[in-house]
Amino acid sequence: MASKFESSIQRGCDFIHDFSCSPCEENGFNTEAHHYCTQCTKYYCQNCVSKHNGLYQKHAVLGQKDVKKWEAAPGVVDALERCGMHPGEALKLVCGDHDQLCCPVCVAVDHRQCSKIHPIPDVAKGIQINIEFQQIPKKIAELEKQFELKKEARMKNTTSLKKTRAAISDKLKTIRKKINEILDKIEKATLQDVDGIIAKLEKNIKKDIETCDKMTIELQNMIAAVQTKSKSSESKSYIAYRKSQDMISQANDHLRGISVIECYNVTFQANNLIEELLSSIQTFGTIEEQTVMTKQRKDPLSDPNHVFSVAEYKEYNVRMSDDKGRCDIQGVCEMPSGEFVIVDNNNCKVKLLDKEYRVIDHCDVPGKPYYVCHIDGNEVAVCIYSVNADIRGLYFINATKGKFVTTRKLSITHGCHAIAHHGGQLYLFSDTALYVYTLSGQKVKMLYEDISLVWSVWKCAISNDGETIYITNFSKHQLITLDNNGNKLSLLTDPDMKQPRGVHVTPAGHVFVCCQCSDTVMQVDKDGKKKLATLARKEDGLYGPRDLCFSSRISSLIVGGLKDTLLVFKLN
Repeated sequence: MASKFESSIQRGCDFIHDFSCSPCEENGFNTEAHHYCTQCTKYYCQNCVSKHNGLYQKHAVLGQKDVKKWEAAPGVVDALERCGMHPGEALKLVCGDHDQLCCPVCVAVDHRQCSKIHPIPDVAKGIQINIEFQQIPKKIAELEKQFELKKEARMKNTTSLKKTRAAISDKLKTIRKKINEILDKIEKATLQDVDGIIAKLEKNIKKDIETCDKMTIELQNMIAAVQTKSKSSESKSYIAYRKSQDMISQANDHLRGISVIECYNVTFQANNLIEELLSSIQTFGTIEEQTVMTKQRKDPLSDPNHVFSVAEYKEYNVRMSDDKGRCDIQGVCEMPSGEFVIVDNNNCKVKLLDKEYRVIDHCDVPGKPYYVCHIDGNEVAVCIYSVNADIRGLYFINATKGKFVTTRKLSITHGCHAIAHHGGQLYLFSDTALYVYTLSGQKVKMLYEDISLVWSVWKCAISNDGETIYITNFSKHQLITLDNNGNKLSLLTDPDMKQPRGVHVTPAGHVFVCCQCSDTVMQVDKDGKKKLATLARKEDGLYGPRDLCFSSRISSLIVGGLKDTLLVFKLN
C-alpha cells in the first residue's frame, strides 16, 4: 500500500492532470487523457484511443468537448467519492493534520509536509457499527423537516414584508401630502407679496397717467387763451404771457417727476435654501433592517463573558514564493464563504486564503496595507496608509470564486491605518482620531479624539448592536470602551496588555485583544473593564501579533503577526 501511495505522489509531482490515461497509468506512466469510453469506463490519451478504437469500433467515445459527461458517466468515480478539487480522482486518503479527505493529487500538491496521511480503508474500519454513523439517516430526516418548516416561515415572512412595504408607502404619501401643503402655503404667501407690490406700482402708474392727461388739457387751454389774447390789448397779452410761463414751469416740473422713473418692474429672486435642503435629504426617513432571532436554549457561548480556553493551536505558512521579505500580517478577516483575507504589510500584498489557509490568489497594492475589513457580500476594504496623497486611502476589492478584483478607491485627506464597518457606515482611524464616513466617502463627523500621544487610536471593533466601540490605544497600553456617541465608558490596563494592536468582538459579544510588545492574546469582558483570560503567549508561537479575528464557523481565533505563518487557536 505504501509503495503504491508513493508512486501516486511521484506521478502527481511530474504533472497534475484532472484525468489520466487509464492504460498508461496501469503501466506506470502519467499521461493526460483526451477521451473517455462510456462502455469501458476508462480514459484514453491520443495514442491509446487509436488502439482502443481499432478493437472496439462500436464503443461510444467522448472527446474533451464533452468532459462534463465524463464526470457524470456511469462507472466514473462516484460523486460521493469524487475529489472536489480534482474531479477525475477518487478520495482515497485522509490527512489527519488538516482533518481532510484527499485524493493522491491533493496529497502531492497540498499535503507534502503533512505527517498524518492514512488510507481511507484503515481509518474506516468499524464505521458501519458506529452509533453516530447509524444515526445519520435520522439526523438528516430531522434536518429536512426543519428546513421545510423554515421554508414555510420564510414564505409567510415574504407576505408580511409586502404588507410592511404597503404600510410604509401609505406613510410616505401622508408625508408627501403634508409637504405639498407646506409648499402650497409658501407659494400662496409669495404670490400675495407679488400682488401687493404690483398693486402699489399700478397705483403709481395710474397717478402718472392722470397727471399726463390733466397737464395735456391745461396746456391745450393755455395755448387757446394765448392765441385769443394776442389779438386783444397788450395788457391782456402780458397777463396771458405770465400765466403761460407759470404753466410751462409747472408742466416741466411734472414731466421731470414722471421722467425720473422710466418704467415700473418686478423681479423675483428664488430662495435657493429650500432646494438645497431638499436636495441634501436622500430619503423621507431611515429604513432599518431588523432581524428577530429565534429563541433557543441558553448556550454558554451566548454569554459574552463566557471564558474560553485553548484546546489546540496550529500554524499555517502564508508566505508566497515571490515575497521579498518576511510576512507582516497587519489585518485578518473572514469572508462569508469561509475564506480569509489577510494584508501583508511588508510585501505590499493582499492575500486570499481558502478554508485550509492556503494562498489561492493575491493582489499587489501601491503602498503598505495596514488593515482589511469585510464590508458586505464578497467585498472587503483595505487601508493604505501613506504620506503620498495619491496612494493613501481605501481600496475596495471583491473576492469571487477564489479571485480578487479591485473595484474602486476612496481617497482620504487624513491618515487611515484601520477601518471598521457597521450599519452602512465606515469608521476610519488616524493616529489620534476616530472618524465616521459614509460608504461613498463623505465625512460625517469625528467621533473621538486623543491628541496626547501619537498612535493613541489604533484599531477598533464594534459590537453587533452598534452600541459599544472598543479602541486599542497602542501608546498608552490601554483598551478604551466608548458608546456610539463617542463617550468614554471604561479604560482597561493590564500587565499582559503592552502595545495592544488588534481587537475583535464576536456577534455574541466576546472581546479579544492581541498585544504586540507582550506577545499575548487576551479575552476581556464585554464592558471592557477587566481581563477574563490570557489565552496565548510567546511560548505558544506568538511573535509581534498585529491582528486577530474569531471564526464562529470553526470556533477558532486566527492571529497574524510579524512572521510567515498564521496561528489558529481552537477554543473550548
